[in-house]
Amino acid sequence: MAGIGETEMGDTLRTVAGQAREVWDRFAHEVELERRLRETPMTVVAVAAGAGFVLGGGLWPVLRPFVKAAARAALSPTNLLAIGAALGALRAAGMEVEVPPPAPVPGGTH
Repeated sequence: MAGIGETEMGDTLRTVAGQAREVWDRFAHEVELERRLRETPMTVVAVAAGAGFVLGGGLWPVLRPFVKAAARAALSPTNLLAIGAALGALRAAGMEVEVPPPAPVPGGTH
């Protein structure tokens, strides 16, 4: 015996599934998916596999060491001093330099 909440949830899920089907049909029509699938099926499969790999988080383990190294290098004290010196030199030369305001400290007072 289904309760009222279960019936409403089932109706909502059917509505969402119908909307997702409509969006998919519109997308397939826009990119001419059927024609592309007939002409170059392996390309379509490769794009789908690549999209699934990226959306599934497949690149993060590969990119993580590079992101960490880049962040570490960018935020090293030596680089921060060099950036500050470059900004000071530009100001001294009379060039306008826009420096973003410091980020607010969470929970801090002004």
